[in-house]
Amino acid sequence: MAFLRNDAGGLIPPFAGEAIPWLGGDLQTMRHFLRRDAPPPPPSREILIDLDDGDRLLAAFHPAQGGTPGKSRGCVIAVHGLNGCMDAQHIRWLVPEVLAAGYSLLRVNMRGAGPGRRLARGTYNAGAGSDLIPFIDAAAAADAGAPLFMMAHSLGGTAALNMALDFPDQAARLAGLVTIGTPLDMTATARRFSSRRNALYVRYMLAGLKDIAATAPGLDPRYQDAAARARSMYEFDDLVTAPLAGYPDSAAYYTATSVHRRMDDLAIPTLVLQGSNDPWVPVATCLARPIPTTPGAGASIVVTRGGGHVGFHDRKLNWHIRATLAWCKATVG
Repeated sequence: MAFLRNDAGGLIPPFAGEAIPWLGGDLQTMRHFLRRDAPPPPPSREILIDLDDGDRLLAAFHPAQGGTPGKSRGCVIAVHGLNGCMDAQHIRWLVPEVLAAGYSLLRVNMRGAGPGRRLARGTYNAGAGSDLIPFIDAAAAADAGAPLFMMAHSLGGTAALNMALDFPDQAARLAGLVTIGTPLDMTATARRFSSRRNALYVRYMLAGLKDIAATAPGLDPRYQDAAARARSMYEFDDLVTAPLAGYPDSAAYYTATSVHRRMDDLAIPTLVLQGSNDPWVPVATCLARPIPTTPGAGASIVVTRGGGHVGFHDRKLNWHIRATLAWCKATVG
């Protein structure tokens, strides 16, 4: 059986199961990191967005393959995860499939991410949903009249869900939201991610976060010093992420940015894709949610048997991209 749960039914293609040699949650998770074989993206148009506080956001727009702005099936706004950016492997893999399907694509950098690091003093976090609203504006301008979809990965998905819940009027401009491997319960995710079996993941992620803090222009030296001293994700979030986001400590940050108890309030079509053996994000939160009884209410949750964290590598690779595009097509009719 390909799914442990499938609220989307026949709107998405079946997940054929993990393909050799990418068997198990860890190999599914690390496949793109180990291979790094995403095709280079075609030329794109750079988009710069000025924020009210003086920071700037950077994105790249690709028109649909063989199409012109306004003639596409829709525009997909691709949001990366923690320590990612618009050039992350999981984002680059989107480009050929999204464009070939007749959609345009906006690859975004959340505040201070990747090539946008030099443009912003601030950084992003799981609750930074307001920072995603300008990308909706940019997509609407770049592909006028096209339905807009947001496809957000990992922690970027948590930010996107917070955006949809906290700013429903702005989020209503989206025809749909898809999240991939997203922490719904941040407290449970922090506990799972920081477990002993994930020590190598923690080391890698913590090094990336420290580098972001070290290169943030104008960041208060006390936060840079705290980041350099942090020995765990909990310490980093306690001393850097939480205070920069306006919370007293990591526990308050995790509680405030968790969305698992608010999912029924989502007012736009939402698809949540999770892998049953995700080594970072516990899947129990998804499996325990009541199945919606009213069409369009809350979120449609899909849990695949296997798939890892933002993996979903079957024989055709990147099942989640095919599922997202099929769902987007079905959503707008």
